[in-house]
Amino acid sequence: MQEYKIENLRNVALVAHGSAGKTTLAEAILFNTKNTERLGRIEEGNTVMDFDADEIARKISISTSLAWCNWQGKKINLLDTPGYADFAGEVKAGLRAVDSVIVVVQAVAGVEVGTEKVWKYAEDLSLPRMVFISRLQKEHADFYRTLTMLQEIFGRSLVSLTLPIGEYTGFKGVINLIRMKAIVYDSEGKGREEEIPANLLPKAKGYQEKMVESAAECDDELMTKYLDGATLSEEEILRGLHLGTITGKVAPVLCGDGYSNMGIDLLLENIVTLLPSPVERGLVLGKKPGLEEEITRQVSTQEPTSALVFKTLIEPHAGSLTYFRVFSGLIEAGTEIYNATKEKSEKIGQLFFGRGKDRTDVPKVMAGDIGIAVKLKDTSTGDTLCSKTAPILFPPLDLPKPTISMAIETKSKEDEGKVAVGLARLHEEDPTFSFGYQPEIKQTLISGLGELHLDVMMTRMKRKYGGEVNAFKPRIAYRETITKKVEAEYKHKKQTGGHGQFGHVFLRLEPLPRGNGFEFVDEIVGGVIPSNYIPAVEKGTKAAMAEGVLAGYPIADIRVALFFGSYHPVDSSGTSFEIAGAQALKKGVLEGSPVLLEPIMKVEVMVPEEFAGQVMGDLNARRGRIQGMDSHQSSQIVKALVPQAEMYKYSTSLRSMTQGTGSFEMGFSHYEEVPYELTQKIIAEAKKEKEEKK
Repeated sequence: MQEYKIENLRNVALVAHGSAGKTTLAEAILFNTKNTERLGRIEEGNTVMDFDADEIARKISISTSLAWCNWQGKKINLLDTPGYADFAGEVKAGLRAVDSVIVVVQAVAGVEVGTEKVWKYAEDLSLPRMVFISRLQKEHADFYRTLTMLQEIFGRSLVSLTLPIGEYTGFKGVINLIRMKAIVYDSEGKGREEEIPANLLPKAKGYQEKMVESAAECDDELMTKYLDGATLSEEEILRGLHLGTITGKVAPVLCGDGYSNMGIDLLLENIVTLLPSPVERGLVLGKKPGLEEEITRQVSTQEPTSALVFKTLIEPHAGSLTYFRVFSGLIEAGTEIYNATKEKSEKIGQLFFGRGKDRTDVPKVMAGDIGIAVKLKDTSTGDTLCSKTAPILFPPLDLPKPTISMAIETKSKEDEGKVAVGLARLHEEDPTFSFGYQPEIKQTLISGLGELHLDVMMTRMKRKYGGEVNAFKPRIAYRETITKKVEAEYKHKKQTGGHGQFGHVFLRLEPLPRGNGFEFVDEIVGGVIPSNYIPAVEKGTKAAMAEGVLAGYPIADIRVALFFGSYHPVDSSGTSFEIAGAQALKKGVLEGSPVLLEPIMKVEVMVPEEFAGQVMGDLNARRGRIQGMDSHQSSQIVKALVPQAEMYKYSTSLRSMTQGTGSFEMGFSHYEEVPYELTQKIIAEAKKEKEEKK
């Protein structure tokens, strides 16, 4: 296979709001670069990029997929990322592997919520951006309205390099503003160059002037020439736009229609001309493992090896596939590489370049390129691979935190092993999906970025690993406590053949401040209970606290003092005092005006200002208490304390309420008393559940 110099590599991610046309555009790019013989169609389930069974069935991108192609002697590594918020982790991980992004915006809806989110992701990583306005053949498509929206939201740095010739059913080509020529396409997407239609010439000249001015502003020499009234050549315009794109001063805008294969040749031309090579992105920054000392690497094969794993895919027949971007040095098949994150060495077996589900065997992956390794034992998404003699650690992936949890149980005993393996594998593939057994509520919880995310994970587990589960609303980790000081006595006395059982205790129970847990105090004087039995009393009280008296929830925030009792020289034992301690505690709790406590969550919701009032009203309806509101750029951050019981599926409600613009973070704050009416309902439900188990 042909080797490419680093300067001839382009690593580009397609990002967008859901259903904006990224995958269709990727198919058109692969078709134009002669990597496919026909345009893949999402509705037909035959695209290169959406090859997973879940993607074909749902007709959406779920995972980031990779494909490489060649255009004008340049190798383009193309990442097609998901557009739906439930799979944002795939997008953020994929962006760490590229040097630029193409933001796809459909000409009907214009800038959408997802558009703003992916723009922000790219901006946070200082990635150069190019925009492609797609779907110009769709009904109600409006290029100029979409361009105006882009400039109003993202700034005047967005500069159009092409204009459409017609729109909707009349769309038939594009105007190349750099060459000032029209390209008209036939039914197969083949373009021919023509003169610009007379009715579009004035508009084209106006937009060309804006483009030339933007190019000149990016280079002092060009600016001087432009101000002197000289005409900039095509090469000079491209030089200015290239520099502006790399530095972020310019975001080129192109247009076309991937479905009908129009404008794709110009897009490819501008990808290789304007977007940066890995070298032009500059030094790569990392840290010395275990230290805060910063390390830099040149993007060069002469530097020590360093690479970042940005994706893991597990295939039943091939095992683990590790997708990585090499930043310096090279990775060769048959050699060892050091995993600086896990502090373990890995043996590199086969290496591949990927194109959807197809892979090309290669002997090595050079600096600046993206490759796939198979069957690495201890390497997972986000790990740094490097030379053991010159280790480096790249910053961890900034992945979104789970926003929804559901409880699961296997459908049959036979599924338990399959589900255990499946959950672990799914987490390997997607770190934003997590799972774990919660002993406090005695349930296994799965967590993710939304209902769709969890639904996809469960479908995938059944298909790939054969494990089936039922998913349902998880229990809340309620607790029980007392509200007043009480004393309780219990005498455990049992006579059997031989030695009997005798344990007699007096306990004083007092409520503790919230969050103080449990405190046991020995106040025995005069040896009324021998010291060797006192630990048994404490053990008994702790055991009784695990299951409360109201609804079976753990008892918390209580101080237990053992202050009196008696014993029998023959019949007393540790077990007898353990039973006495447990029963005395239960008796005391019942007499101490017990109440239920519920977990209160600290919630921060980020929304555009126009939705802040609606969000606050909704949080109040969820028994929340608004703590304040802060401004952050164009958004408002609403801070509140809300009972956990009221936050189930909140991510879905928030998206609906804010048209997909809202996001939130949630963490445990403290416990508070449950209102009386709700307490009775919870107690009734607990009793019903207990009876059903019997």
